[in-house]
Amino acid sequence: MNRWHTDYLSHPLYHPARRFVPPFADWPDQAGYDALRDRARAAGAPLPAGLRFVCELEPGAYYETHIGATGEVPTRARNWHDWFNALAWLAWPRAKAALNRRHVRAIARGEAKRGPLRDAATLFDECGVIVAVADPRLGQLLDDMRWRELFIKSRDDWGRHIAAHTLGHALMETGLAPHLGWCGKALIMEVEAGFFELPSEEQTDRLDAELAARLDDDGFLASPRALCPLPLLGIPGWWPDNEDPAFYDNTDYFRPTRRAKSATVTA
Repeated sequence: MNRWHTDYLSHPLYHPARRFVPPFADWPDQAGYDALRDRARAAGAPLPAGLRFVCELEPGAYYETHIGATGEVPTRARNWHDWFNALAWLAWPRAKAALNRRHVRAIARGEAKRGPLRDAATLFDECGVIVAVADPRLGQLLDDMRWRELFIKSRDDWGRHIAAHTLGHALMETGLAPHLGWCGKALIMEVEAGFFELPSEEQTDRLDAELAARLDDDGFLASPRALCPLPLLGIPGWWPDNEDPAFYDNTDYFRPTRRAKSATVTA
């Protein structure tokens, strides 16, 4: 499905990146990607110096090493995955740069074939969702996979005391055609009570800055087990069928247990 469109932008999944999408009539070329970056920078996005989305670039070294050394992000033309990667850089510039630095550090230590640290960074980069919670009880419900309590009994808390903010660009790509089984990898971040009264752009900016600082410590998010599953179609407002409580009876999707334990961080 390579037809250019922006129909997906109405879904809450794309809220952090929505403001950066200009009214392109067709897929951006190199000039379009340059304009996309310049537009974001002019709007105040704290993009890394030298960042550029370079069409059809084949890096001579590791993908992450090339970005770290040059600021050039290899970007395939007419490719949804790479389009959403560019949007993720614009929406989460500090965190994306910190994820890249983490890869570069791991590669320098000999983790070229990936180990737990790089696996966690890649999983979060591709499928990550930051779940901001002002009430630790809600974060615990997510961590414990108590779906009916989280999505039904605590339904009114969504948007007021808990919210999901998408970072993963592969998640944005699969969001073009949501399906039962669609799942993100959640990182729970505790925030102060007034966080949800802030403008949405300020919420994203604060999460971005805090997450970047955390990611520069390799003891944080040290393995994929630090992330917990989040069935995205269960989030109130993200899928019309979840208005019916019976939707959550599907235990193949809303699984009651998991093997890994997650980490909760405070922003």
